[in-house]
Amino acid sequence: MSTHANNDRNNEEESSEARGAREKFPTPAYSENVLKDVFEDAKRLFLEPLIDVDCAHAIMLAERGIITDEESRSLLSALAALDRERIRAAVYDGSFEDLFFYIQSLITEACGEDVAGRLHTARSRNDIGVTIYRIRLRSDILIVLRAVLDLRHVLLDIAGRHHETIITAYTHTQPAQPTTLAHLMLAMAEVLGRDVQRHCRAFEGVNISPLGACAITTTAFPIDRERTAELLGFDAPTVNSYASISAVDYFTEALGALSVLLVNTGKFAQEFLLMSMREFDAIRLSDGYVQTSSIMPQKRNPVALEHVRALASKALGQAQGVFTTIHNTPFGDINDVEDDLQPLIANAFRDAKRSVSLFAAALATATFNVEVLRQRAGRDFITVTELADTIVRREKLPFRVAHHIVAKGVGLAIEGGQRLTPDLLQSVAEGILGRSLCLTPEDIRNALDPDQFVRHRTILGGPAPVETKRALDAERMRERTDSSWYEEKLAALKRAHEILRALTNRSHSDS
Repeated sequence: MSTHANNDRNNEEESSEARGAREKFPTPAYSENVLKDVFEDAKRLFLEPLIDVDCAHAIMLAERGIITDEESRSLLSALAALDRERIRAAVYDGSFEDLFFYIQSLITEACGEDVAGRLHTARSRNDIGVTIYRIRLRSDILIVLRAVLDLRHVLLDIAGRHHETIITAYTHTQPAQPTTLAHLMLAMAEVLGRDVQRHCRAFEGVNISPLGACAITTTAFPIDRERTAELLGFDAPTVNSYASISAVDYFTEALGALSVLLVNTGKFAQEFLLMSMREFDAIRLSDGYVQTSSIMPQKRNPVALEHVRALASKALGQAQGVFTTIHNTPFGDINDVEDDLQPLIANAFRDAKRSVSLFAAALATATFNVEVLRQRAGRDFITVTELADTIVRREKLPFRVAHHIVAKGVGLAIEGGQRLTPDLLQSVAEGILGRSLCLTPEDIRNALDPDQFVRHRTILGGPAPVETKRALDAERMRERTDSSWYEEKLAALKRAHEILRALTNRSHSDS
């Protein structure tokens, strides 16, 4: 390459480096591709939590003598007077980096730069950020929890009406044994009860305050982290300031609980969708939850349940996207867990709530075709487990021998296109045992009766009405306990918010 060409290339590189050195943050490209969307997301998700954090911090600073009462009153007056609608309507124009600095500018307009600047004493955007994330997340957890409690309540109501409704239980998608609709509903309710507990534990892990961790090592100012935690409705402050800023397990635990719920929701929705098929004809959604076809007049499409399934899958995908985003990232303050990630967390909880709430509403007005379910439970030889058990009890035979007799009888009945009659069973027994069974035709008919099958299963967790009624009472008790926990947490957050608002507004009135 010629010397002239080398000089031109060096000049171009120097020119590029010079331009880069002259550019100030944020560049137009950074503003357009990052800050603009971040500003909109922050207004939507974190405006109120951010203002609450400002108020709590200003109150605490004055109580600790770090700023004067007059300065605190001025700050709180400015915060109380913030025009939320103006803020929400603001369009990102690059004048301020983010919502935090935009609100700081409004506070400065109201009380001057000297006083406004004192609000940031002993804090950082680092601890502010993780605090507002936790405030938002704890609210989202409670919203989803309310929806889960509602869905479980609907399932328990259905169970209470169907202790005697015989249905077919399936394994590997094939008819297995008779059970009851109450038994199935209680199974789903029990699973949702564990989902409730997972979300309760997640809430407790989220509802601790990192405010006061500052950048990552706290501060030399004599702040009171317990006080700001109390004002913001947290149960306590976090302990280690490094973990307060760096740890992500508070939201991964919450998303873990959410992911399990979404898998459960999808499985339940699929169950009801199969039951709604004309081939099953087991459940009928009310007209408000089905959609007709633009071309086929007869159609009753169970679109509500399809949306339940789709929303659950969508929310699960968003939750998994969070784990993918933060996997193998450094343990510290990084953008990977902040502006781009937090909306994904919020959207996962939002769509999960939509899915579960719609599910509860659709099932609440659904009806079940009891006679069709009962008739189907008498087909496909699904009662023959009880027949084998009866042979074991009456004949004192090993279960494997009884199983062999019944299995061969069922096979011959299927080949001959007939029912498993007492005569056929006795013929098989004679061929295997060399003698007939002591069972009477009435014994065999009773053993093959779906109602008798269910009523014999009184063991803990079984489908017998006496057992499902006991189980329902136990689930109702757990439901009351869980609902009380939810109401207590909701009330505690409301009380803290009212106290914070009262202290803020009092300063506003005094100024």
